[in-house]
Amino acid sequence: MSEVRKLSDRYEIRRVIGRGGMAEVHEGVDTRLGRRVAIKLLRSDLARDPSFHTRLEREAQSAASLNHPGIVSVYDSGEEQFAEPGGGTITVPFIVMEYVEGQTLRQVLSEHGPLTATEALDVAAGVLAPLEYSHRNGIVHRDIKPANVMLTPEGDIKVMDFGIARALEDTGSLTQTQSVVGTAQYLSPEQARGEVVDARSDLYSTACLLYELLTGRPPFVGDSQLAVAYQHVGEAPQAPSTLVPSIPPAIDRLVMHGLDKQRDSRYQDAHAFREDALAARDGRPLSIDGEGPATQLMAASAPAAAWADAPPTQAVEQQPGPHTGMLGEIEENQQEEKKSRTWLWVGGALLALVLAGLGLWMYTMNAEQEPQTFALEDMSDREANEAETYLEGLGLVVGREDQADDEIDEGNVVETDPASGSQVSEGDRITMFVSTGPDSIEVPEVAGDTESLARQKIGDAGLTAGSNIEENSPDVPGGEVMETRPGAGTEVPRESSVDLVLSSGQVEVPDVTGMTEEEACTTLEGDEYQLSCSVEEEETGDHEAGEVFEQAAPAGTDVDQGSTVTITVAEEEATPSPSPSTPSPGFTVDPPQVPGPGGDNGNGDDGNGNGGGGSDNRGWGSLTHAWDRIVSRVS
Repeated sequence: MSEVRKLSDRYEIRRVIGRGGMAEVHEGVDTRLGRRVAIKLLRSDLARDPSFHTRLEREAQSAASLNHPGIVSVYDSGEEQFAEPGGGTITVPFIVMEYVEGQTLRQVLSEHGPLTATEALDVAAGVLAPLEYSHRNGIVHRDIKPANVMLTPEGDIKVMDFGIARALEDTGSLTQTQSVVGTAQYLSPEQARGEVVDARSDLYSTACLLYELLTGRPPFVGDSQLAVAYQHVGEAPQAPSTLVPSIPPAIDRLVMHGLDKQRDSRYQDAHAFREDALAARDGRPLSIDGEGPATQLMAASAPAAAWADAPPTQAVEQQPGPHTGMLGEIEENQQEEKKSRTWLWVGGALLALVLAGLGLWMYTMNAEQEPQTFALEDMSDREANEAETYLEGLGLVVGREDQADDEIDEGNVVETDPASGSQVSEGDRITMFVSTGPDSIEVPEVAGDTESLARQKIGDAGLTAGSNIEENSPDVPGGEVMETRPGAGTEVPRESSVDLVLSSGQVEVPDVTGMTEEEACTTLEGDEYQLSCSVEEEETGDHEAGEVFEQAAPAGTDVDQGSTVTITVAEEEATPSPSPSTPSPGFTVDPPQVPGPGGDNGNGDDGNGNGGGGSDNRGWGSLTHAWDRIVSRVS
């Protein structure tokens, strides 16, 4: 995995979330504040052009000076040095902006088609509110279009990209050199002519945007940007209801008034335009209704340039009153001046020609025109946004679908449906299949990251962060990622689920009973457990000396990393020395057997033995008494 790029040692650059003609927008992380941001980087191929540096700097200054919930906030800007493949360096300016969840109106139109009348008017009102604030602060956006308006999941509107915005009092080189600045489909006539613009130019562009939201296409389409710009200057658009018959007349009047080619005749400020948009939505009268809706629609449906540019003679001849007066004058003077009759015929012929031309023009405007077909150009491997802009300039309706491709770079067109070379005509729908990159993705290395950072890296890689699995570890801090399943570097299908194995911050205590003290402590303190060992000794006759017969934390118990486990080691029991007066165990003393003298029982002395027997009995009693004393001492 390549190292994450960081700007100003603070902003990490993540995946690309948008591309334009001038810059790329990346999702990023402000590591200092811990928040998601959008980072706009000038394209490297334009970074050597000082004018693009100026435009990006102007965008940062313009947006940073505006504090409105409908305008994307700018947090920071700067420049960063990047190394080039040849060994040199290039300075690339950047803008750090508010990260907005949602889709651009261009994406909404591509995926869902036109909005309902109510939705379109709500969006237009949402665009006009920040424009009103911007104009009050002296900033003209000059590039209002679907790609520069975000719609959030909550339905909020965010206007962005002030890259060509200018202060109202600024009449700098971009207009003085007659440069046409903006996007052709949404240019005001004065922008197309290279004139100085003001807030009313933004309102014209907003009317073009509203037209497209209602009908699915801008008011003017053509084969080239120049052809479209010419139409803004010299041709009148069709009323939206001619394309979508369900659009009410009030909305037609609102849009056509906003598209008036004379800036003094269209809406003069965003507030008035917004109030009329809300009135049209709610069915209330418009502020312009007093001007006569029928008159406005007729004026809008005729080519503005035809009357404005007509010679004075033609203008007179197209009006019946002045013509009748002129004929009467000729008839009164025909006797006095013969040449007058000749001019009468010439005038009549000219009038006939004018009326014939007008009739032919009206027939051409109202006749059903055959759709012009053309071969669809090959869009493969072209940047999707550029291809979409090009196709829309041809009057085609463009949709997108994602498609994995191993050869086409992410964000470029793989193919179109219909295929290149097919015959298409204005209004046809073209589906672009846009590459999402290779179908298989390498699981990123996230070991050692926090859970939130690991999930972000996995999401950035095009995968889905799955379940958390807790496992014990002797040294990985609790809550930190130990590994992924599948493991880092494994090739898996795009959007596959990748589970995270997180450290529990605990260790399972091993069984060390039966070991020697040295073996037990070596086991507990080793790399596998990394616990502390505390020893206690206890005398016992049940275990061999030096054997561990007890541990304070039972085997299989989970304890915090680095905990102390106390073990009890057997100590040999002491043996007491025997006392001199104490007989050995099992010693038995039997009383002495003292038989009387054989044949001398006293019978020989006295005949019956009484005399001798008495003497012997006294002697036995003394001996017995002595024996009793011995036994008493022993016991």
